[in-house]
Amino acid sequence: MIKTPCSTFTLESIMCCMFGIKTFDVAVYFSLLKKGASNVNDIAELLNRDRSTVQRAVQNLVNAGLVKRKQINLKEGGYFYKYEAIPFSEVKEIIKCTMEKWCNEVKKWIDEVNEEDLENIVKEML
Repeated sequence: MIKTPCSTFTLESIMCCMFGIKTFDVAVYFSLLKKGASNVNDIAELLNRDRSTVQRAVQNLVNAGLVKRKQINLKEGGYFYKYEAIPFSEVKEIIKCTMEKWCNEVKKWIDEVNEEDLENIVKEML
């Protein structure tokens, strides 16, 4: 049986695998996608989670490129951040392009590997 990086093929598992994020991060992404630009407190209230938990998830999403952060300056001084999910059409395109590149690289490696390479790989492993 062949093992794959994603053990199941659900939208959630594919996003976790492709972007290196967690299940809760995916839930936060889709909450932002549905609700629109929001601050961490609004998301925490919507998902009934602790603010710090949501803050970590949002930071993971920003780092993965799935969410954009915008600073809002207050008239009386200070600021806060609003977070907005990138469109799902962009997420799908990123996943498709990444998979295509990965498949092409694996095929290229398979075509180019020879017996001598294999012997060297085995020697390095042992």
